[in-house]
Amino acid sequence: MARKAKGRSKGLGTLERKGRVWRARWTVDGKTYTKTTGTSDRREAEKILAEIVAPFAAKTDAERLQNLAVRIEGRKAEIRRYEDTKPALALADGFEAYRASAHRPDTGARTLDDYETQYDKFSEWVAENYPEAVEMRHVSAEMAEQFAGHLAKTLSANSHNKYITLLRRMWDVLADTARLGSNPWKGIAKRHVASVTKRELTVEELARVCGSVTGEMRLLFAVGIYTGLRLGDCAMMEWGSIDLARNRIMTIPRKTARHANGKPVIIPLHGVLASMLAEIPPDARTGYLLPDTAAQYLRNPSVLTNRIQRIFERCGIVTNEKRDGETKARVLVGFHSLRHTFVSLSANAGVPLAVIQSIVGHSNPAMTRHYFHESEAALQSAVSALPTISLDGTESAENAPAALPAPVAASEPADGADAAQGRFSAFRDAVRDMTREELEKARAEIDRLLETA
Repeated sequence: MARKAKGRSKGLGTLERKGRVWRARWTVDGKTYTKTTGTSDRREAEKILAEIVAPFAAKTDAERLQNLAVRIEGRKAEIRRYEDTKPALALADGFEAYRASAHRPDTGARTLDDYETQYDKFSEWVAENYPEAVEMRHVSAEMAEQFAGHLAKTLSANSHNKYITLLRRMWDVLADTARLGSNPWKGIAKRHVASVTKRELTVEELARVCGSVTGEMRLLFAVGIYTGLRLGDCAMMEWGSIDLARNRIMTIPRKTARHANGKPVIIPLHGVLASMLAEIPPDARTGYLLPDTAAQYLRNPSVLTNRIQRIFERCGIVTNEKRDGETKARVLVGFHSLRHTFVSLSANAGVPLAVIQSIVGHSNPAMTRHYFHESEAALQSAVSALPTISLDGTESAENAPAALPAPVAASEPADGADAAQGRFSAFRDAVRDMTREELEKARAEIDRLLETA
């Protein structure tokens, strides 16, 4: 039978001995509670009892609540100390946890693979320099700063920033899962990135490049020149996106396809590209337009990119520029230059900015203007369409078929009724596939032109 200890004040609780261990006993609002103190030492047991009944001995509700809050925080601290003794998320398992997390941003599969490569390089650096750091929570701000310094010595500012952005995001997403106390990457500043815009190619350069390639690579360049699509969209184009009967391509760019509001772009077929596509036998018009190129892009896009860069270089086109103080050469010319060229030639030909924006899939006119490089030709009378690039390596002086619309208000005098009718027909074909919003913008532009005419 438990024995009550003597000398305890009434109302503040008592100690009872059960076997060799003291047990606390107290009453609140007529209800009695008991709890073991876990000790056979009476002095220790009295201290524990005093802590238990302290909140109820307070004179006011405010004091009692404050005492309870202090005890709760103390208990949380005990729990944290206990949790800290248990293993947390291993550094080696960090990316798989990030990939599986429902809290990370929606990211394409290929981009996730690139992220994994970056994280693996960080993990390898940690293993080499801090072998004792085996969990994500072991990464300190000092370690993060040292890794950033390591990146600065070997990577461009843009690549450096991509690493830091990824690691900062991972630590935020996995804060609870990995029991991370703080984010060591938040104090790492991003490096300044000097803006580098790939230049557009001249018609002569395009003809030189096209004359040097054959097979699928020849068709890949033709698609890039006459659609303005990015490399991934050209390489992965499927016949289901090509409508020879309606003389157009309709596709959702890969860059925006994963977004809920990703909308298709409609690109009229240039006569040269339409002729090349028509030469392909009907029974071969299934799946990918460029099956070998698509397979290579799926395996490793960098291999395809490097092949294209070598083609430019063999044609005497300088593709890179190394500046003093920079660790990596700037890319001046690449497949993306064809997109710049498409926008620039279209604008120089007098095609309205809104129409170009619709074709290339830019979300705002500012982006289209970023791609438009003024040239001396733009100061002369505008041509009615893009120039035809001969694929045998020579530049043709003949203007392209009316695959792209002529300007709403031409900058040169009309060449008679036939020319005017031709411009109107091209414009009508261009606006036929516009959305309501795009039509409203086109109407506003026409109204503005009429006011100034």
